[in-house]
Amino acid sequence: MNSTNNETSLPIINCSLQGRVYESTYLFFKSLNSTYLRLLIGPGILLNLLCLFILSRPRLSNKSTTIIFLRFLALFDILSITLKYIRAEMNYQSLEKGHEIFLLTPSVCKALYVSMNACISIAMWTIVLMSLDKAVAVSYPLKSSLITAANIVIAVVLHRTSYDWRISNESTKRESDSSLCKSNKSKLSLRQRCSGSSTTTAAELVLATKRRTNAQVTRMLLAVTLSLILFNIPNTIFFVAVKIYDTRQLLLGRSCVDISDGDIVLYKLGFYSSVIQDILSDLPHVVNFFLYCLAGKKFRSIFINEFHQLLVDLHLMKPKERRLTHGTSIINPELISSIAYCNNVERVSPKPAPSKVRQSVEVLFNGKKALTILNRQNENLSKKKINRSKGNQKCFRSNTSKQ
Repeated sequence: MNSTNNETSLPIINCSLQGRVYESTYLFFKSLNSTYLRLLIGPGILLNLLCLFILSRPRLSNKSTTIIFLRFLALFDILSITLKYIRAEMNYQSLEKGHEIFLLTPSVCKALYVSMNACISIAMWTIVLMSLDKAVAVSYPLKSSLITAANIVIAVVLHRTSYDWRISNESTKRESDSSLCKSNKSKLSLRQRCSGSSTTTAAELVLATKRRTNAQVTRMLLAVTLSLILFNIPNTIFFVAVKIYDTRQLLLGRSCVDISDGDIVLYKLGFYSSVIQDILSDLPHVVNFFLYCLAGKKFRSIFINEFHQLLVDLHLMKPKERRLTHGTSIINPELISSIAYCNNVERVSPKPAPSKVRQSVEVLFNGKKALTILNRQNENLSKKKINRSKGNQKCFRSNTSKQ
């Protein structure tokens, strides 16, 4: 009688324990724990590849060491989420589905586990190194700014010297009348003031652009660091709670009669929190692209331009007329006054200096449209002056013939 009662009571106890634990919410979290990486693997790889592509563009590449760190971060984020997905998928297929996997050997499992943890650790330490690099840059800003300013001034002075040498050679060949020497003195002083103001403004523009780029990169770094801290706070809390009281051990080695409803609730809450903290700890490998778009204006503009160009190449959108971008437009209002002043000097002076105008424009601009427009203006000015000189020669000949 006792043996028959025990045999009939065991399946009842097992079924009641499964019925008390395996509810709809628990089954949902259990399936989510096994398959959530399937939802993150695609966006994680695609978005990090976009980050690598945009961070390698000329407008952002080699701007600062933080950009290099962000590239490494995107690369190791791809490796981290890929290796973690492979490990989770192998466990799911072998344990849940019962499939035999030929790669599921002790050596492969150990190598996969070590590689996954190494990539995750490298991604974490990359953020730490970025923070240290930015802290050093903030602690010693004077040295870096002085070096940058000195390099810019040296480059601009050397650039001007080469053009001044060409101007002197051209002036000795073209100047034939002694009557133009007096006007050249006043014209030279005006040009020196124009070139000096344009050089100073160009150096200020370069420094302002560098400051804006560094500020955007700093905001991107701050966003990544804050997201890492916020997404890993639940993981830290869960780790400390498990060390204090491990709810995963409540149902091990105990019969269904000895397990109370409170123990089952604690077990479920511990399981739910473990699934949530796993998902949150993997989100930083995916959301960095959106953080870069929110924090970096230049990053966002590069992405929009590249996406628009892709649609144009696929013939899904008509190409728009090119507007003056950051590299070809005058951002600083002081530059407008300096260039207007230079144009006024050209109109007042009786003889154009195209090389001098090209020099100031090359310092201030990086585009080709502005250069071609100014060259055309110089050509028109030179043609007018040639016509005037021809008219003067005709008048002189007529006067001599009358005499």
